[in-house]
Amino acid sequence: MTDSHDPATLALHADDHVEDAPDVAPPLHLATTYDADNAAGLVYGRDDTATRRRLEAVLGALEGGHAVTYASGQAAAHAALRHLRLQGLAGRVLIDRGYHGTHALLAYFRAEGVETLALDAPLRAGDVVWLETPRNPTCALEDIAAHARRAEAAGARLVVDSTFATPILQRPLALGAHLAMHSSTKFLAGHSDALGGVLVAPTAEQARALRAERTVLGAMPGALETWLTLRSLRTLALRVERQSATATALAAWLEGRVPRVWHPSRPGHPGHALLGTQMRGPGGVLSIELADAQAAQALPGRLRLFRDATSLGGVESLIEWRRRHDPTAPEGLLRISCGLEAPEDLIADLARGLEA
Repeated sequence: MTDSHDPATLALHADDHVEDAPDVAPPLHLATTYDADNAAGLVYGRDDTATRRRLEAVLGALEGGHAVTYASGQAAAHAALRHLRLQGLAGRVLIDRGYHGTHALLAYFRAEGVETLALDAPLRAGDVVWLETPRNPTCALEDIAAHARRAEAAGARLVVDSTFATPILQRPLALGAHLAMHSSTKFLAGHSDALGGVLVAPTAEQARALRAERTVLGAMPGALETWLTLRSLRTLALRVERQSATATALAAWLEGRVPRVWHPSRPGHPGHALLGTQMRGPGGVLSIELADAQAAQALPGRLRLFRDATSLGGVESLIEWRRRHDPTAPEGLLRISCGLEAPEDLIADLARGLEA
């Protein structure tokens, strides 16, 4: 295993120790069951696989913790809340707006008596603070370290959904979070072809408990999705740095050309000052607001390079009228996920579309 702490090196070598294979590229293991008493200690695919071990070794190293992978980001969020509930916590969850799927999940937990409160509500022991930063779809930033201090003082727990940032730009555990979460479908897998999610715990003991719960609940990722995500992590640093730079260029160009631009790189953006202390870049997602819903719905159809599709973090640029999926989004808001196209070409495409 590498001694480096650089994420680009970790993404390539943090799993070197997991299996003794001559393959330069990680093998794709499809088996669901194994010979008894094998040297790797594998028994059944629901419990563990060599490919999953490799993926979790890389993700844990990138986040500075111990990773547990799941079949989707939603499965990871469910596992986090279920894990906390099994500890007698999360009777109340403090949360701001953000990904609509998280709020749908919390609505599901209301049947167990879980109460949802505003993020700034007074904290009690056993509460869970759920941060999404940058937040979907406005990319607003929250101060992770400040929320961690507040949670610690109250005897509460802090979970951070860091999907928009990735470990390349932000490491919540180093800032005091008790769990870091990602939808690996997005930037981590990065090619719009593999569903997945991950929780990263600060201790090996907590990760073992999460894995045991995952085995019982059956929410592990499939073999192909696991391998595709591992393959994609090799280029994560390059992709995220390029996408973040492109989003910054687009945000600067769009400023003054549309009624509002949402991106942490812009000085007036909520939490912009945190960029210097919490993040190593503003991220590859931005949002813009047009005059009304009609204009927002029309723009994607006038573009040539941007695909009109939901999701984000892939190598291709996407744009969507966010209100189609999230009724709480501003009616004129379009979310843009920057891919790996030349920034100049994306700007030219937007210029044509906005002029039309």
